[in-house]
Amino acid sequence: MDAVPLLLSFLALSVVSMDLALAIVWTRRARYSWSWALIAFTASLLGAVVVFALDQYAYLAFTGTARMVLHYIWEGLMVAVSAFILVLVLFAINWIIARPMGTPEKIGAFVAGGLYLGVSVLWIILGLPVFSILQYILWTLAVLYCILMLLHERKSIEEKSVRTACFTLIIVSLALLPVVILSMVMPYFRSISIPILCLAYTIAFLVFLFTAIHHQTELVEKPEHPEFSYEAVSMKYHITEREFEVIKLIKAGLTNKEIASELSISVNTVNNHIANIFSKTGVGSRIDLLNLLQEASW
Repeated sequence: MDAVPLLLSFLALSVVSMDLALAIVWTRRARYSWSWALIAFTASLLGAVVVFALDQYAYLAFTGTARMVLHYIWEGLMVAVSAFILVLVLFAINWIIARPMGTPEKIGAFVAGGLYLGVSVLWIILGLPVFSILQYILWTLAVLYCILMLLHERKSIEEKSVRTACFTLIIVSLALLPVVILSMVMPYFRSISIPILCLAYTIAFLVFLFTAIHHQTELVEKPEHPEFSYEAVSMKYHITEREFEVIKLIKAGLTNKEIASELSISVNTVNNHIANIFSKTGVGSRIDLLNLLQEASW
């Protein structure tokens, strides 16, 4: 039974390693400003799993003072990485759905990370179960925040693979609630629950990356429809050349800020172009524009 956490952590290590490799491949294909956050999150998760596995190995391989010293070292590193991941997740979920975070939310994210760090240090030093429970509560609140943001902004997520991944995250999070509750009421279950939670999320992430890369490959290999040309769009909607460039970048899934960077213009100018495009095509949102292009086989 003591070896179960170590075996689960090795399995999680294998999955998150594949996640990191696929995340690097996907970010090289997809042009998103938050791609670096995806790699940073995956790399941090890999580091956390490695440290957890080392802690479990030290528990089995050593005894006495050596085991205690190594436990404090690995547990301390685990806490630091986990606090960083907690803050990064709160920021990343808003980057993914292209939702600007207000200053209070940004401060709240760092406060949550600081609280987790403080509670975790108290758990290591004092060993009181209440601090372990608070760790899970803080992470649960962070996950609930992410779920609420995804539900609230679900209609604004244009990339199909990202939208699918978000709904998968919601389902996986709800399904894991019993594991979190068991970890709170049964402290000895904690060493097993951590790799279980990690495995569940990394497998879901792995499926998302496979789907996203496959989608990107289809976009690259699929020849652009011959009718989707400046001449065809301009003739029907009186679109200018610059507006046509903006439409192509909207089709590629870029945000207004990314479009501005790509075309070397200001975000306000991009907003004006998009407003003109909406007016000329008679649509009210990006989703409506993409549907219009799809209906026209563009």
